[in-house]
Amino acid sequence: MRPLPLAVLLTAQLLASQDTVSPADRLPGDRRAGASSVSVELLQEWLGTLASEEFGGRGTGQPGYRLAADYLAEHFENLGLEPAGTEGSWFQDVPWMLETVDAGRSGIELLVDEESVADIPGEALHGALGTGLEVAGHLAVVATDSYDGADLAGLALDDRVTLVVARAGLLQNPDDPRAQRFGPFLAARAVSAIGNAVRKAGGRLAAIIDDRGVELMGPFQPRSGPTARAGSRAAAGRGRTPTGIVLSIAQARALLAPLEAPEFDTLRADRPWTPNATLRARVVVAESQAPAHNVCAILRGTDPDLRDEYVVVGCHLDHLGAPGGVVHPGADDDGSGTTGLMAIAQAFARNPKRPRRSILFLAFCGEENGLIGSSFYTQNPTVPLESMVAELQIDMIGRNEEKAGETAAENVDCLHLVGSHKLSDDLHQLCVRLNDERAGFEFEWDEEGVFYRSDHWNFARVGVPIAFFFTGFHPDYHQPSDTPDKIDYPKLRRVLCYVYDLAFELAQADQRPQVDAERWDALERKARAAPAAPVRR
Repeated sequence: MRPLPLAVLLTAQLLASQDTVSPADRLPGDRRAGASSVSVELLQEWLGTLASEEFGGRGTGQPGYRLAADYLAEHFENLGLEPAGTEGSWFQDVPWMLETVDAGRSGIELLVDEESVADIPGEALHGALGTGLEVAGHLAVVATDSYDGADLAGLALDDRVTLVVARAGLLQNPDDPRAQRFGPFLAARAVSAIGNAVRKAGGRLAAIIDDRGVELMGPFQPRSGPTARAGSRAAAGRGRTPTGIVLSIAQARALLAPLEAPEFDTLRADRPWTPNATLRARVVVAESQAPAHNVCAILRGTDPDLRDEYVVVGCHLDHLGAPGGVVHPGADDDGSGTTGLMAIAQAFARNPKRPRRSILFLAFCGEENGLIGSSFYTQNPTVPLESMVAELQIDMIGRNEEKAGETAAENVDCLHLVGSHKLSDDLHQLCVRLNDERAGFEFEWDEEGVFYRSDHWNFARVGVPIAFFFTGFHPDYHQPSDTPDKIDYPKLRRVLCYVYDLAFELAQADQRPQVDAERWDALERKARAAPAAPVRR
């Protein structure tokens, strides 16, 4: 732990000892009523909904994310806030592609003398969705006893459309401890490796025949991801991924029955069976816009001269979804921050006095995919970047840090203040002063490595002063065990009251924070030559 000055330590101890004093009661009278409208019970209700099974882990591009975005927009609307998305809506759509199989146009067909004799319809196919598949030609059937198809080397498949019987199964070692969690990934990797082996042998892969692969991979699942227009480097790589079909042994036998095919266990890797037949395999991938939105709302300020300036409070709404079919609820990451955003919005909306400047509330999509939503927002802002006084980011604010050498009980008063000193000493000193005077957290500065890992970074790199609030990592980070019952709700309330107080102070101040020129000059990976905020030379 970082040693604290004696005066700060005594203040923190005094505040912590006042169990009957709520964090709202420690705030100045002009903002206390708003904070008092947020109870622990409300926080439990909101976070319980966001991290519920129904919301499916809030993976960007997935139906559960749309449920979460609608839930947040409805909350903002009920508070009487103004929509601040595109075309007067609560949402800013982020270019995100949803890919699904068009089953009616997909399938496998066997032809003899140009007449169809057997087929497998598209809705019965299993495998890994890629760019699609369109192959037709003379049939070859071959077996492999190798996980990666290495024993197919040396074959001359002569451009034949090939079915591969994977007798080794699609897991190199079914007893591998990774198999239960990563089985679908390992199977998809095996499909890709065997496909590469077929192509090196001069053939074109139609499908792999393996019951275990069918079990692991299941029917083609919709896939979503950011497009290049959203600023994603991953989009191009995803576009080159081939589709892999996996058939059960029963499906393959039914398809080949008109040919009196040999038993699969008699086939050899070095001797393909090449009947006088043609095979057509087709997987058509349909594309549409996936549920991927930044949710945006404004509480309008009261001062005619300052209401077009904005204090931004941000979080990320997304989490990991359900990788491998297992829902990752993301209660702390970042259900806690989203709950905090809902609470701060309610505190401002229910407070009798509104601040002079406006407050812009932003919940970003795609943080877990590489800060996609906030990157898109700062490139396509719905209010001018130059009008942003500061961006306050809340990400994982509901737990007590727990790591090697530190227990959660030791970190009840811990709050990481990250990046506030990177651009603006004005903002940094305000954060410290309000904490010393009212909140009483034990600030830690040892997590500066996460400065580039949450959405505030995209505001910092354009020169908006930022402060990132974070209560630390714990063993449930990015695990299915990150559940609402493990949240420290009184601490969550304490953090959000502090951030609300800070946002209110920024919105009331005569002068906005300035960027220090030497700090801006030292900032790496900037997105522009001059900062959006005023500069102190």
